[in-house]
Amino acid sequence: MFYYLVRPLARLGTYLFFQKIYFANENRIPRDKPVILAINHPTGFMEPIIMAVLLKKPLHFLVRGDFFSKKIYGALLRALHMIPIFRMRDNTGFSGVKSNFSTFEACYAGLKSGKIIMIFPEGRTVLEKRLRPLQRGLVRIAFGTLERYPELEDLYIVPVGVNFTDGERPRGKVMINFGEPLSARSFYRNGAAVEGDQLLEALAQAMAKNIIIVEDPADDGLVEQLLILDRSERKEKLFPMVEDATDCLWREKNIADRINSMESGEKTTLKTQTETYFKALKAAQTNDKAVAKSGYTQFGIGSLLGLIPAYLGYVFGFLPAQLAYYIKHKQVRRLEYKMPVWACASWGAFLVYYLFWLVLAATTGQWLILLGSVLLGGLGWFALYYFEHLVQWRNEQKFKGLEEKLQQQLQDQRQHLLPFIQNN
Repeated sequence: MFYYLVRPLARLGTYLFFQKIYFANENRIPRDKPVILAINHPTGFMEPIIMAVLLKKPLHFLVRGDFFSKKIYGALLRALHMIPIFRMRDNTGFSGVKSNFSTFEACYAGLKSGKIIMIFPEGRTVLEKRLRPLQRGLVRIAFGTLERYPELEDLYIVPVGVNFTDGERPRGKVMINFGEPLSARSFYRNGAAVEGDQLLEALAQAMAKNIIIVEDPADDGLVEQLLILDRSERKEKLFPMVEDATDCLWREKNIADRINSMESGEKTTLKTQTETYFKALKAAQTNDKAVAKSGYTQFGIGSLLGLIPAYLGYVFGFLPAQLAYYIKHKQVRRLEYKMPVWACASWGAFLVYYLFWLVLAATTGQWLILLGSVLLGGLGWFALYYFEHLVQWRNEQKFKGLEEKLQQQLQDQRQHLLPFIQNN
């Protein structure tokens, strides 16, 4: 019950936290069949939140067992369909690992009843554009289910790729794609280790098809800069917030793949050109989109009229938004957890904030207070888009305010890089 109460609130928060979510090919999940979703894990827990609020069917997922150490936390997490999985490296000891027997039994029974269980087969969280080696826990659950229930026709493993344009901050974009399902029965004969290795190898290849992968960490900066160039070239619709499309994913994946296959000499030349261009942008205090689309962002009388409601929305939401930022900034050290903690802290802070206005309206009998807070909250949503528009307009104005020679220099530098993007 708690899962279904939290889900719509988390969906609203997710729509506010991201600019756009590409959620493609969900129809590849077999209907009314046992399904394991195998998904990559670049952030602490943003992926399960997005998946839980967008999937049509309820989702159950495995979570680090040490999160369940306190009874109240354990009860809350279980109410949200989370299943503990214990690992020695999480300092749970042998007693924790022994508890995995009940976890596996719960997974077997859940899959037999047709539930969707999500697993992070990499086994750890690292904010990078790479797929780490897959662990054998998924094989144990898949093969264990088939062994426990031999009458089960099949069990399907669906590879899922989650790709963030920015895995640290809000208002980025997310590209999620579901791959073709793998039949666990086609690998399972007697549960031998070699069969599990074959399943993991096939799964890794299937997951890699849906993930933007930069093979050499030394190329991370180059790829990110080229992706920024490509995003400035793309024409993306603002709405709907969630779209079943893969064009952006394939474009970004193709760029990374080309860098992976590029000769070192050519790569060094390209890296020098991109670094020079982005250093020039920084010195000019503008951005790539301003160079690409100077004059594209309009700011006329209509935009000026939106300034007052945007500021009203901004001021109304300032306290809870700043509280969430403070929690993220002061309490979170690992990059992988900054965005999900920021998201959950924001949702929690605004929930308490609105409960305050609800209690105030109820105690005073002035229900217009509650109505006003809801309307101001709507203006806060408008303010997100308004100030993003305003920031981009300012960047374009800074570019247009540069000396003509410097403008031309930036445009020429960008033009030299475009063939790589346009051939993508």
